Amino acid sequence: LMSERKMITLATRKQMDIYMNPQRQRLLRALEVSGVPMTPKQLSDVLKISASSVSLHIRKLEELGLVALDHTESIHGIQAKFYQKLPVSVSLGGNREDDLKEERTCLSDYLITELWNGFKDRLNRVKDKTDAMTTGDFTCGVVHLNKKDADELYHLILDFTETHEAPGEDTIPWEYGLVVFPHSPLPEEKGE
Repeated sequence: LMSERKMITLATRKQMDIYMNPQRQRLLRALEVSGVPMTPKQLSDVLKISASSVSLHIRKLEELGLVALDHTESIHGIQAKFYQKLPVSVSLGGNREDDLKEERTCLSDYLITELWNGFKDRLNRVKDKTDAMTTGDFTCGVVHLNKKDADELYHLILDFTETHEAPGEDTIPWEYGLVVFPHSPLPEEKGE
């Protein structure tokens, strides 16, 4: 069963401002895709921004508890710092009633759009479009679940994704997105 994974809920404007920066989102994704700690220089090569900008973004992400120094090593006589993405989940705090609703909506739209654009780009670049294990896949629909089944599905997904976050032998990174919600009318919509 899944360990108690740390959850960071974005509850303040400062936290939201740090997290919703597109360069920081790209930096987090680069660390997740690589699966290994990286230096600001390595990240700057991937992100096509300066190493000093990467270092600034890393400091902000460290402040949120999303990134940490993994180790240092001497490379050509220079102490290189290697950073890793920490195994934490981020909640946008979408169920909160505060003045950050617009920011949460924009950030959600951005994250889903980036994921979707990455998928479409993959489809355009791959030669054999018939193999879902080469292209990726998209599916949607409706499942009928009681509360127990919904809870079980949710935890199955969390357990599976958590146990596959770190790279292993013969693995490649897969990006995923999952949006689930109950379709049933809310009590106030039923006239209750």
